[in-house]
Amino acid sequence: MTVLTLSLHGANRILERSVPLEALEGVTFAIPLLTEKPLRFRYKGITVVARMASGFPKIISAWKEAP
Repeated sequence: MTVLTLSLHGANRILERSVPLEALEGVTFAIPLLTEKPLRFRYKGITVVARMASGFPKIISAWKEAP
């Protein structure tokens, strides 16, 4: 099981914009690509910004793409 962390901003974005928890699944697939520099990617219609922080993936922000 992978430990994922959220920045305060990332947690608020997920809650305020009703981002599905699939964003967390997308980060687990992107872990090999994550570094300390934020990475922006799309997964199932969700844009996610994440990076590695203290050895754990951290979601900085996430939002649904407009249809």
